[in-house]
Formats: sequence, structure tokens, C-alpha cells
Amino acid sequence: MDALASLPFLSFLLIPSMGSYSTSLNLLFFYMTWSTLILSHEPLYVEVIGTLAIRFLFFVLPSTLFLAFDSAIPSLAANLKAQGDVALPTKKRGSKIYTVVGISALNLVLGVALQAAVETLFTQVIGIRSALRITTTLPTPWGIAMNLLKGFVLREVGSMASLAHHLVHHALKSPSSIKQSRIMITTGVDAIEVPYSFVANYDNPLTWFFWRWLPTYGPGIIFRFHLLTYFIFLTFVSLEETFSYSGYSVLPSSFVLGGIARRQDVHSMTGGKGNFSPLGLMDLIHGTSLGGDVGEDVGEDMEDNELGGLSGRAVEKIGRKAKSRDGGKRKGKKIRDDD
Repeated sequence: MDALASLPFLSFLLIPSMGSYSTSLNLLFFYMTWSTLILSHEPLYVEVIGTLAIRFLFFVLPSTLFLAFDSAIPSLAANLKAQGDVALPTKKRGSKIYTVVGISALNLVLGVALQAAVETLFTQVIGIRSALRITTTLPTPWGIAMNLLKGFVLREVGSMASLAHHLVHHALKSPSSIKQSRIMITTGVDAIEVPYSFVANYDNPLTWFFWRWLPTYGPGIIFRFHLLTYFIFLTFVSLEETFSYSGYSVLPSSFVLGGIARRQDVHSMTGGKGNFSPLGLMDLIHGTSLGGDVGEDVGEDMEDNELGGLSGRAVEKIGRKAKSRDGGKRKGKKIRDDD
């Protein structure tokens, strides 16, 4: 807990609330705290503890609270869900909530371990500089903004590993291969039609590595983010995962985040037939958007930020249409497999 409390990134989040102090004094305080931390601890220690803290504070903790709320007050939670009461995690028997939570947490820990292994490989085995830039010098606001932009663009491109996974399995022709591919597809996140936040990191560890970890950590290595920039990037990613998979139609910000959540609902309801990328840009390029593309989402959000019941009805309508298109195909495949 001492290590967690000493992270200057957490004190940075409190700066807006310190209205009685000037911005210069706040930045000076933050710089002194950051410099002291870097000079008094091993860089790898700061990176690992900081990553764990952000994942816990901005993903695990809110996901746990959302799940507890859905379980404790289902009648109220159903009114906030885009799909209504069918979106409650405890609605279906054998929903395996504990399995989802356990595998999700295991993947997050595995991701931090891989991150530590990469840094160890770079600095101690190969003998080169660290993957992330860890110095007492603070990054400039412009540098942070540009790296965040590059990071989200590269993450959007990297997320299409999910599309590649989908296409590879559907390219298999033999009945036995099709049956096996169906099992592989439905054992991960696509097997859950009503997502909740923990589902964002629920998948086979190998699939999760290419689908979640690499698109998030990869940009930091390629562009060699400053550690603080990576912490900010990871915070945004964690919050996006938490809210976009929550199933709620009431979100902190309907602009962009609302569109991400709606596309994720449709992705889950159709068993992963489209809407593979987080922001929807790559889906727009590849023609894999379901229920409208990112351009339409932005236009709707700009016209009306009141999601509420409209979002729920829109998602239900989209889901019914997508399922009706695939209903005949699924039925035909099932008959062929039985034969």
C-alpha cells in the first residue's frame, strides 16, 4: 500500500481538486514527487507497481462495483442496461461469473508479468535501453497528446487481430474443422451475449495476448512512450474497457464512448460477427461494421447526447436484424453437422 500511495500519477489525478494552489505549484509538487520516486526506486519497480495500480483502480475495482450493483439491485440495474434485464450477468443459469472474473484477473496479471519480462530482457539480457522511457524529466503536454494519438491509432489497427481470428476460423471448409472452429470461437469473449465489464479481458490467454495486451503495450514499445504517457494511455484503455463492456446505456460521456459501447453490445449479441475494433475506424475500412459505422455514431452523438432508452431500443433492433441474417445460416450448418 505504501508503494501504491507513493505513485505521483495518483497525486496527479488530484491536481484539479487543489484549487487553492496555482498550476505552477501543482506541477512543481508533482515533479518533485516523481523525481523522488524515480531516484529512490528501481525503474522496473515503478513501472510494475504503477501498471498494477492503474489496472486495479480503473478496471478491476469499477468492474467489481458494477457486478456487485447488478447482483444486489437487479431491478434498478436493468433500467440502466441497454438490453434491459436480459443483460444482467446473473440472469442466466450457469453464467460462470466466477470463471470470467478469474480468467480476466489472471490475464491482467499475466500481462504485467510479460511487461516486466520485456523490460528485463531489454535492460539485463540484451543490455539496451528500457522499452519505456523512465526518467525524472516530465513529458510535455504536446508530446503526451501526440503519443496518445499515435497509440490509439496503432491500437485500433492492432485490434484487428480479432477480425483475423474470426476470418481464419470461418475459412475452414471441412465439417470437422468447422465444428472445431465453432468451439474455439465460442469459448472466449464471443461466447457471452450479454457482456459485463470483466468480459473485456476474458479469453484464452494466447488470444488475449494478441487481442488485448499487444495492441495496448505495443505502441508504448514502438514509440517508446514516457512512463507517465503510458500510464495515461493505460488509464484511458482501462476505462474504455470497463464502460464499453458494462452494458449500461448511461455512461459518463455519450460522445465516442457511447458509440463504442453500442458497437460492443451488437458485437456480443451477434456472437462476434462484426464491430471488431474499439473505435470502429478499421471496421469502417473493412466493411465489418454492424448497426451503423463510427461516422453515424459520431453524428448521432452530436445531435443527441441523451442515450437512455433510445440506446436500448436501438441495440435490440440491431441485434434482432443481425441475428435474423445469421439464423438461416446457423440452422443450415446445424443440420449439416447432425447429418
